[in-house]
Amino acid sequence: MQKLLWHTEKRKVDSLLPFKHNPRSLSEKQRTDLVRSIKKFGLVEIPAVDLDGRILAGHQRIAVLQLLGRGEELIDVRVPNRALTESEYKTYLLASNRVHADWDYEALSQYFDLDTILVSGFDDNDLSVIFADSLEATDDEFDVEAELKKIKEPKSKLGDIHALGPHRLICGDSLDPATVQKLVGKTRIDIVYCDPIYNIALDYNSGVGGKASYGGTVQDLKPDDEYRDFLRHSMENALSVAKPNCHMYYWCDQRYIGMVQDLFSELGLDNRRVCLWIKGAANPTPGIAFNKCYEPVVYATQGKPYLSPVSLNFAEVLNKELGPSGNKLLDDVMDLMDIWLAKRISGQEYQHATQKPVTLHERPIKRCTKPGDAIPDLFGGSGSTLLAADAMKRVCYMAEVEPIFIDLIIARYEHATNVKVKKLS
Repeated sequence: MQKLLWHTEKRKVDSLLPFKHNPRSLSEKQRTDLVRSIKKFGLVEIPAVDLDGRILAGHQRIAVLQLLGRGEELIDVRVPNRALTESEYKTYLLASNRVHADWDYEALSQYFDLDTILVSGFDDNDLSVIFADSLEATDDEFDVEAELKKIKEPKSKLGDIHALGPHRLICGDSLDPATVQKLVGKTRIDIVYCDPIYNIALDYNSGVGGKASYGGTVQDLKPDDEYRDFLRHSMENALSVAKPNCHMYYWCDQRYIGMVQDLFSELGLDNRRVCLWIKGAANPTPGIAFNKCYEPVVYATQGKPYLSPVSLNFAEVLNKELGPSGNKLLDDVMDLMDIWLAKRISGQEYQHATQKPVTLHERPIKRCTKPGDAIPDLFGGSGSTLLAADAMKRVCYMAEVEPIFIDLIIARYEHATNVKVKKLS
């Protein structure tokens, strides 16, 4: 492609075309200041335009000239020797002159892809603010049971690696360090987020309801010392590819909260919280006084990992501008809590022993990562973590040892995104 060279030429103000979704905006004070400046000094900084007159830099200055009735005036503009590609146009539009105005975050998140934003000089805090209200995980309503019934013989086999858009999926045992290293390559992880087996004697062949037969082989009833070793090995493998500053989440049964916390401490992590997913009503267990209505996820940190700067305390939430219903306020308040509310999957619909709704994963992803960050789930299951990461513009590295669930995750991702999965090896 021909190297870009720029020259100055005269163009009429009214012939210059603003970008329809320009993400820059001026406050009333900024607009008043700019009008005063142009009246006093004239057009000192020359706008830049593409060959067709689309404005690259100088939207606000040109708008003020038109406001002042100078639309017929010829002004100097910088023009390239060839038409810019769409990617070049958008990247320069964002990268040029990141001062003197505010950003329209809705326009940024809606009309500019993440890669363009990342190379345009925005920092970590910018990314969180830009995408704070525009990204959310939604349940895909994928029929897991029907898909499993269609898989008579899994196509996937141990060792397979697939690319699901930006994400990676390996069919392999996450207790094997080589599997985890092969999965992530040179990438280093920002948050470890794992949902291992619960060791509560659930059958991975017949499912929670006990009526299926899909070929699962994972043993979910180990002696406690073996289960402890199982968890520790997976944690060590995850931390071996993690950044020095990272978050760590491990789902578990209520009986093993203490075990997970002890393991975290042994591995040098700082235990922070036990967050509870409130699942709603639960059937009584014979001989036990209270119904089981939550699942815990134990949360710890290593070093001083990133935390989203958006809504870190109640005062900030309460000072936000509300919509007519005020529902957003309630959502934002709940996002600060260690009590997580997400609609549970019906017991009859569970096809994986610890299956989670996609929406459940949004809160830790949103609070502890920024768009583009890497998230491993070494126990992929039905793939809900990967779908949540995709919706939140994060990158998921997922391992799953059962070939049938690899096939399921692939089908689910393609159904949700219309993106064809590619086999890498």
